Amino acid sequence: MLEQLGVPWTFDVNPLAIYPYAEEGSYGNQSLGDCIFAYFDGFTYGLKYFLQYHGDAGKDELNTVCPEHTITLVPSTKIDYCGTEVADGQLQLLFHPNNLGTNISNVAEKLAKTLSTAPQPSGAPSLSYAARHSTKTDYDPKIAAVLETARKSLQNHKLEFQPDFDALGEKLMGSKDVRDDWETNLGGFALSYFESFVSVLEREKFGEDDLLREGFEEGVYKGVVKLRLVDKLTKEGYNEIVLDHGAVVIQVFAALPVLYIYLDQVLTRFKTDYTGQLGNEHLQCSREAGRHFVES
Repeated sequence: MLEQLGVPWTFDVNPLAIYPYAEEGSYGNQSLGDCIFAYFDGFTYGLKYFLQYHGDAGKDELNTVCPEHTITLVPSTKIDYCGTEVADGQLQLLFHPNNLGTNISNVAEKLAKTLSTAPQPSGAPSLSYAARHSTKTDYDPKIAAVLETARKSLQNHKLEFQPDFDALGEKLMGSKDVRDDWETNLGGFALSYFESFVSVLEREKFGEDDLLREGFEEGVYKGVVKLRLVDKLTKEGYNEIVLDHGAVVIQVFAALPVLYIYLDQVLTRFKTDYTGQLGNEHLQCSREAGRHFVES
């Protein structure tokens, strides 16, 4: 554990508290010590693969939400066989009271989810660990290339994408119909909208049309493309493009589950008279053929 997590951790278990859950003739009944060891061994094995995927961010998160740096073994009816939970600053390995010694190797299978639902210390980020990991792995490494394409199409090297993940997370967390794994899809969700935005710029040949670029520059004088979830759109549909104080905003109906948010209405072309009177009028858009879903 010291080698894996960089700080000393302690295994803390009371065998006498575990033994009553061992059915007659079961693994736990016949070899309680081996059974308890198997839970801790299974956790360290699962931790190895967790860290391979989540790296230092996962290690830091685990050390932060479990400041006691202690791992215990306790019964729980919250799971069917085994799992993990953070409580009182400790990481608890859980076993179902009726299934001691069953599926032990899967004890750390949902560790990432456990970290996301763990009590957070004061000053912690507003986004859960799963959401932050999604933006780090699914958005950050890929968005630069998408932005560069948009800048070339609009011939504006200062163009910016502003997804505001904190605001997106807050809105999704408060929406009733959102799928329960939206946090692990947040980065890909945002990326897909910006990709759709850029694909339309390319298809409508903004890079070759001075009038389209001039219209964009005049209406989007701040050079910012935002992504926003709203409770109500100005028109029927699933998403829309609006101008908001010099920024172009991709607005999405927040009540939809992330899986079913359509990308087909995202900007298809700017239709303006280029008179300089765009103000806060909506940019008209037509439907893009096909429906594209944000999938995990």
